[in-house]
Amino acid sequence: MLIALFLLAQDLSQQGAQAMREGRFAEAERIYRQKAAEAPSEPQWQMNLGLALHSAGKYAEALREFGRYLKAVPQAGPIHLLTGIDQLKLAAPCRAIGSLEIARRWQASKQVLTELADAYSGCNRYSEAAKVLEAAKEPRLAARAHWQAREYDSAKLLFDAVSAAYANDPAFQYEYGDTIYRVEGAEAALPHLQLAVSILSARGSLGRALLDLDRAAEAIPHLEAAVQADSALLLPLSRCYKATGRVEDAARVEAEYRKRLGALQ
Repeated sequence: MLIALFLLAQDLSQQGAQAMREGRFAEAERIYRQKAAEAPSEPQWQMNLGLALHSAGKYAEALREFGRYLKAVPQAGPIHLLTGIDQLKLAAPCRAIGSLEIARRWQASKQVLTELADAYSGCNRYSEAAKVLEAAKEPRLAARAHWQAREYDSAKLLFDAVSAAYANDPAFQYEYGDTIYRVEGAEAALPHLQLAVSILSARGSLGRALLDLDRAAEAIPHLEAAVQADSALLLPLSRCYKATGRVEDAARVEAEYRKRLGALQ
C-alpha cells in the first residue's frame, strides 16, 4: 500500500519499519508504543503506532493515535485518509466524511474518492456520493448512487453508457429497470426487470410495472413475494386482487395496509 510505504519512509526506527514490512504488527506496535512513551513531543511515533494498530485491525485504538498525531500535525495528508477508513471500518460513515473530505484536499486519488463516496453513501448522502464517484470515473457506481438519491434522469444517462457491460447482472438490471420505469414508463422497463427476478425488491418493481400494463394476474405472484419486505406493495397487491375478482383477498390486504399505515402515524 502506497500510504504504508510513505509512512515507513519517514520512520525513525529501523526495527519498527522492518516489523511492519514483514507483517509483524504486534511487534511494531510494541516498538512504537515504547518510542511514543520515550518521546511524547515527537508526533511521528503516534503516527507509526497508529499505522501498526490499523494494520493489525485495531481500528479504534488506531484512531486514538491518529487523533493525537493530527492535533500536532493537522495539515491534510494520508493520516486523514486512514482515519476515515478506520471510521468506516467501525461503522461510523457520517463521522468518516470530515476526515475523508480533508484527505481529498491532500490527494484526490481514486482511493480517496471511493472511500469518501462510501462514507457519503453510508450516511445516506447519495447525491454527494454520486458526484464523487463521477469524479473517480466509476460510472456504474455513480449511476447506483444517483438512483439511490432518486435522481433518475442523471442515473439513466450513466446506466445507458455502461449497460452493455452488465447485460447479465441482475442487480444492474433491477436498478436500470427501476430507473427506466420512473423515466420512461412500465413498457420500456419490463425487459430489464424480468432479468432481475432473483432479487426480491426487483420483483416488487416488476409487479408494479405489470399492474400498470393491466397485467394484474401476472403481477400477483411477484407482489406477493415482495410484499413481505415492503409493505408499501400491499396497496398495488390489493388492486391486483380486485382486478382479478379476488374481492375478499383485496379487502384483507387493504385492511392490512391501513393497519400498518396507522401504526406509522
